[in-house]
Amino acid sequence: MTAYFGLDIGSSSIKAVQTTMMGAKTFGVNSVGLVVNPAGSVDFSNPIVSDKLKVSLKQLLADLKIKDKRVVVSISESKVFSRILTMPSMSEAELASAIKWEAEQFVPIPVSEVELDFSILQPSIPGEDKKMLVYLVAAPKKYLQAMVDFLTSVGLEPIAIESEMVAVSRALTFGDTGATTLILHMGAMSSVLAIVDTNALTFSYVVESGGVALTRALAQSLALPLPQAEEYKRTYGLDENQLEGKVRSGLLIVLDTIVSEMRKAMEYHLTTRKSHVSRIVLSGGGAYLPSLGSHLSGVFGGIEVIVADSFAKGKVNKGAVIPREKAVYSVATGLSQRIF
Repeated sequence: MTAYFGLDIGSSSIKAVQTTMMGAKTFGVNSVGLVVNPAGSVDFSNPIVSDKLKVSLKQLLADLKIKDKRVVVSISESKVFSRILTMPSMSEAELASAIKWEAEQFVPIPVSEVELDFSILQPSIPGEDKKMLVYLVAAPKKYLQAMVDFLTSVGLEPIAIESEMVAVSRALTFGDTGATTLILHMGAMSSVLAIVDTNALTFSYVVESGGVALTRALAQSLALPLPQAEEYKRTYGLDENQLEGKVRSGLLIVLDTIVSEMRKAMEYHLTTRKSHVSRIVLSGGGAYLPSLGSHLSGVFGGIEVIVADSFAKGKVNKGAVIPREKAVYSVATGLSQRIF
């Protein structure tokens, strides 16, 4: 079968990962890399943005020596409408018929203007008779078409478009033992919470705050220009011993909102699934905010907090180099691991 790779186009950077599946327990890592997004946007319908992205993406693929044209690409959770549904057990054909009605209940725009997709997360829910768990996603057709047009203009062939959280949960549960995990994926413009229980995605929620919001809050709090606030954020983070804890206080203005949503997610999971979240995994660029892990562990009563490593079960092939900040590549790695 023709090879393909995973492509994560974010507002701050473009990441590409190519892997080779080697069974259920390991995989080969062929190429890994990123380039800064010079446009700071993923508005593919904007010619100025599109032209800037083309140059950078072509350079990235050339640097990584990725010659394959087939690509699995992500779409930001903030660009789609998604929901995890508990539904009566039925065949995929029956589900395909029922899914439009389900979408009409929560998609805020006409269903005729979105592309619907679904995946069965659990064909049988433990403890619930004849019930199944389904992930439903609706993406605006105009945005999808603009993305496809952009990719084809670069000479690529998109074979699948997948939401960030599905890709992240796949990457971070590859060959895992099935611990109940809350994933906090912190991107530049938004953060996504997900709970994975026995390797099935059971909860997903978008928080409209990410790295940019943290920087802006800090800049406003300390009356700093944005570049200096970004530097302070990356250097001092949540360390209460630095600058009299002023950087920490500024960042908590936004982070407390994210923590509040994490707590709600854990409580919801406990109520609906009757199991406790046993660990938190930090993903995305925000995972490297200094002292974030210790802060969250303290807030949630000593729970284990780790930084994501989507390459933990991988074997590095000749020519590939695994970057230090591995959590940045969770989405792209998960995309590259999709099985068709």
